[in-house]
Amino acid sequence: MVALLKYGTGLPFNRMEKLHESLGVPLPASTQWEIVEKTADKIHPAYNELIRQAAQGQLLHSDDTTMKILANLKKPKGDDEASGKGSFTTGVLAMRDERPMALFFTGKKHAGQNMAEILKQRASGLSPPIQMCDALSRNVPKELETILANCLAHARRNFVDLVRASRRNAAM
Repeated sequence: MVALLKYGTGLPFNRMEKLHESLGVPLPASTQWEIVEKTADKIHPAYNELIRQAAQGQLLHSDDTTMKILANLKKPKGDDEASGKGSFTTGVLAMRDERPMALFFTGKKHAGQNMAEILKQRASGLSPPIQMCDALSRNVPKELETILANCLAHARRNFVDLVRASRRNAAM
């Protein structure tokens, strides 16, 4: 239930701690994490199959959001894993036979690298999937082919910014 509340509905561990406390059940956020971590190993086969199924999709949407992971910020500069303190959460929505599948990856890999990992599991003989993303170059997997369909909302935003800038410059 703790994992479903956290990852199924987005309820943070700290809020669950307060909820449990109000019900007379002390369950600190750190203990909740330990419970979920122990249980996660049991669902890895299902998780891996979900990634494999998503790789067969005809349409893949992907986007990143940057975030800070405190443990990465504390690592010394010489640490290989700490090369670059950037961390990302990549969301991927795969459509296969009109069935949506949502995947999330958090770590040092950005959307293009995560997409490459997914597409390595794509069955040979399938045509390249359509990949919908914003136009950042790091969102495109380097070594695997997709049909790139950049997001029109992002493109429109760039034109709107350009028009605003040209109006400001004309007014000067």
